[in-house]
Amino acid sequence: MTTPPTVSIERRKALQATVVYELFVRTADENYITARWCVINGLYTDFFWLAVHALEKYLKAVLLMNGKSSIRDSTLGKKGASYSHNIVKLYDAVAAFAADLLPSTVSVPQVLIRPARDLPARRFLDYLYRRGNADNRYLLHGYTARQPQDLFMLDRMVFAVRRLICPLDDRAFPGRIPCAITHRERLAKEPNYFCRLGMPLDDLIAASENSPTRIAALDQNVPFAPPDFTHTCLQMEASSIHHPIIDHRIFGPLQSNNRYSVAEGLAVAEWLIENVKLPERKGELRDQIKTAIEAAKNSRNPSGC
Repeated sequence: MTTPPTVSIERRKALQATVVYELFVRTADENYITARWCVINGLYTDFFWLAVHALEKYLKAVLLMNGKSSIRDSTLGKKGASYSHNIVKLYDAVAAFAADLLPSTVSVPQVLIRPARDLPARRFLDYLYRRGNADNRYLLHGYTARQPQDLFMLDRMVFAVRRLICPLDDRAFPGRIPCAITHRERLAKEPNYFCRLGMPLDDLIAASENSPTRIAALDQNVPFAPPDFTHTCLQMEASSIHHPIIDHRIFGPLQSNNRYSVAEGLAVAEWLIENVKLPERKGELRDQIKTAIEAAKNSRNPSGC
């Protein structure tokens, strides 16, 4: 019986990296570039949705390139809670071995926005996730947006995470025997450095001519745009608020003192519960609507008749 061939650790890592790049980095780059285009065109629902998707994939790529699971905390085995799409949990998982390379604060300097603004990195991720998670893809919870602040902070967060997509504790220059510096050490010494991965964002950075896609990816993108890129003028600062329709059509009417408004609220609420899939975790939207229905019915018929 012949001995089956073995795959060296180095070859195994190289093969795995190609899968990570194609499944996670390529699609994350596309999500990120499209998210930036959405801001330019005032499509904030998709900006948040795509921003969360991009960061989720970049963070999972960092975990996989460093021998971790992208499904759950591998130190806890199958007992660990799933990361799912939660970018805050994924960020915490990456910070567990790369906190020294991640920013504690995401800042927008005064040259871009007056006055200068900053947020703790984890708080910014929570801000994005609450607006761009799966439960809000139909605007069940609505959103507030602050542009271009949200975009500038996203750029900085993507840069901070994307540059970690490498085996941090492996040698940065494996073919150069005298140089034993690791990726981690190089990233710490060169805070503006990131490795080119041959993915869509890298191709746009390296391109010699502009295209609509390159402009969407790099215009006012301080961390990624090359020095010779010609930026357009900054857009005026703007805030956008989109209140969820459920507040107007269900919760507001059900809490009204007008009997007809309550009847309308009940009609919409009961129809929605029956025909639309809503977040079902305890205390989430489905529970909240059911509680509001019950309260409205009890208020309408206090005797229970």
